[in-house]
Amino acid sequence: MTVVKVIELIGSSKTSFEDAVKDAVQEACKTIHGIKEVWVKDLKVCVEDGKITEYRACVKLSFQVDSNR
Repeated sequence: MTVVKVIELIGSSKTSFEDAVKDAVQEACKTIHGIKEVWVKDLKVCVEDGKITEYRACVKLSFQVDSNR
């Protein structure tokens, strides 16, 4: 039987939404093995003085639960 877990993370970047998604995946890969899919759930920006200062991507990651651990 296969069990898949889904977690939600927020990645951030000073340059783009794409980099914000990459940030979330790269950080998750440090402690989670076997990530199979990533869904981009939401995108938003932080604004200061009328200028975008940060891009944020809320993502859902899915990975198979390792029953041998």
